[in-house]
Amino acid sequence: MKKHLLRQIASAGIAAVMAASALVTTVSADEPYDVYNYNYLGEAVPSQAGYLAERSVSGLDLGTTALKAPSDLFKDIDNNFYIVDSGNNRILKINPEFTEVLEILDTFTMPDGSKTTLKNPKGIYVSPDTGLIYIADNENSRALVVDADLKVQMEIVKPTSTVYDQALTFLPQKILCDNAGNVYIVLNNTTKGAAMFDRNGEFIGYYGANAVAATAEVIANHFWNAIASEEEKKYRARSTPTAFDNFDIDITKGFIYTSTSSGSTDTDIVKKVNPEGHNLFSHMSNFMWGDLFSTWYSGTTYKTKIVDIDIGDDGSINCLDATTGRVFQYDEEASLLFIMGTIGEQVGAFSSGGVVAVETMGENCESVLVLDATKGTVTIFEQTVFGGIVHDATALYNGGYYEEALDPWLEVLKRDGNYRRAYLGIASAYYNMGQYQDAMEYAKKADASGRYNKAFERYRSEFLKANLTWILVAVVALFVVWQVAKRLLKKRRDAKLAAAAAVPVPKTPEEE
Repeated sequence: MKKHLLRQIASAGIAAVMAASALVTTVSADEPYDVYNYNYLGEAVPSQAGYLAERSVSGLDLGTTALKAPSDLFKDIDNNFYIVDSGNNRILKINPEFTEVLEILDTFTMPDGSKTTLKNPKGIYVSPDTGLIYIADNENSRALVVDADLKVQMEIVKPTSTVYDQALTFLPQKILCDNAGNVYIVLNNTTKGAAMFDRNGEFIGYYGANAVAATAEVIANHFWNAIASEEEKKYRARSTPTAFDNFDIDITKGFIYTSTSSGSTDTDIVKKVNPEGHNLFSHMSNFMWGDLFSTWYSGTTYKTKIVDIDIGDDGSINCLDATTGRVFQYDEEASLLFIMGTIGEQVGAFSSGGVVAVETMGENCESVLVLDATKGTVTIFEQTVFGGIVHDATALYNGGYYEEALDPWLEVLKRDGNYRRAYLGIASAYYNMGQYQDAMEYAKKADASGRYNKAFERYRSEFLKANLTWILVAVVALFVVWQVAKRLLKKRRDAKLAAAAAVPVPKTPEEE
């Protein structure tokens, strides 16, 4: 009997292990990486997946030859995609479903009727206003502006302006255009910012230069340079900013977002720059983009290296980290939403240092696409049900519909109790509904002291307003009681003193 019972227990244990193994295998098949987020303490905690990698697409899958060192990925207003296939000196235009090549852009017609080709192109942008295509033609030292018929409308070459250092070659890396027709070009040999040209191709100056981090070394150099002689200054080190190397534009609001992958500091890793060139994220100097801390990874510590940035149609900020192969997705207020991707060979994993571009598609950012230059593939992540709920709640919240966002945020917490963003959204919803105690509770759970204090102030104000009469009555009553008690105590003290004075003092023997 005892042996039979032991066999049953053993069988049940084996069955449980097999079931758990099957579950892990299923999860791993969907998610070849750890899905995590950060709690209010800045600790990485398990989280629900907002996106799952659905498929990986190569040049052969698209019906053309293999991609060779591709460097950029772009989506136009019609949801057509463009891959800058640098090693093959061409650009591929791909359908929204990402299943076939619609057009190969490799030969263009100059204004004089002659033909021209690309040489190691690096970047592309298609204007939503005019449909013109802007190409950073790197090794031809130019930028091309072409129409839908691939006729060159403008060629931008090295400026002859004295503002531009004539000793520098003109090597366009990335390019974009704003709704006024101004063209911005990232160059790989200047730290002054993007070269800016007007709609006619005339050089205007530089835009959005990074700041120099105020480190102890920089401050010391500034001091010694200030007091050094002109001869000494020639031999002293100069503090220069790190150049940003990628950017994207929010076409609805006109802000340009830049990303910087190199440099020894965390200054200006991601910037939000207005038309005047001011960084609207400058107050976030201590904000950590990507992973919050250097982490033990593959035997070494690593540091996030943001190599590309994409602004989704919903305003989301998508940052691509080449070090870990991860995409960090934030809402427009820079609150972290989701993390996806890793280094590896499975779908949803990338080669080490191989990722070069990220792009999104959909009004609610339903798809995230990542270009891996080493593998020559584009991986497509699709939004999960959980991801859709988070994005719905975020869209309502950022639109100012805090109360309407309450139910979606509560649903998010049901599915993931670690999701800090939901606590913040719920706190805001209750605050706007006048339920300040509830707002304080959720703000406390999110460790959001600012929101907690704001809700507490309103709660205190409402409490005083509702109970002012009773508070005044209580204060008056306490004052009366205090006055009466004080008088009684005084009378009692005076009586004791009088009684003490009336008692005869006994005489000493000598006095008798």
